[in-house]
Amino acid sequence: MVEATKPANLPALSDEELRDCQNYFLETLNSTLPAFESVTASLRLILLRGEIDLRHSDARHRQTQRLARWAIRVGILSAVVILAAVVAIVLGLANRPTTGHVPVAATEAATETQALIPPNPAALPTATPTPATLATITPAPTASPTPSVVSTRTPSTQKKKTRRTQRKRQIPKPGFLHQLLNPE
Repeated sequence: MVEATKPANLPALSDEELRDCQNYFLETLNSTLPAFESVTASLRLILLRGEIDLRHSDARHRQTQRLARWAIRVGILSAVVILAAVVAIVLGLANRPTTGHVPVAATEAATETQALIPPNPAALPTATPTPATLATITPAPTASPTPSVVSTRTPSTQKKKTRRTQRKRQIPKPGFLHQLLNPE
């Protein structure tokens, strides 16, 4: 047993063999043996305990390294997810329509109101010609001033709505980040 537990042979022993050797030398210390055998048994016990402790600390170190590698992987993955979410939010904000956009229904109602009420010719400013300009300007034929009647549509006289062309949507001015991401 002393030859099997030499310091050069200890790494080759399995964990079970190390425990068996440790038990053997513990029993040897408890028995009544000569002093040199007790000293040898205590030295071998110190070597065996050192080897067992070394193996346990290596196992703990490997486990810590394994956990650290997993923590690094999870950290990198979460950083990538957060970065992707931030980029998606920034691009979503850059591509959203401006708040100055007027809904189509509001522009149609304004156009229809303008078509129903004609402008008052008396409210329009007129220029008074000077005598010098009167001699050079030939009078143009004018329409007779007839009062226009504002008509309101009733369901029975309502015409089919003609399809109106849609107004071109205004393209929003690109934002600062958009200009950084898409240089022209």
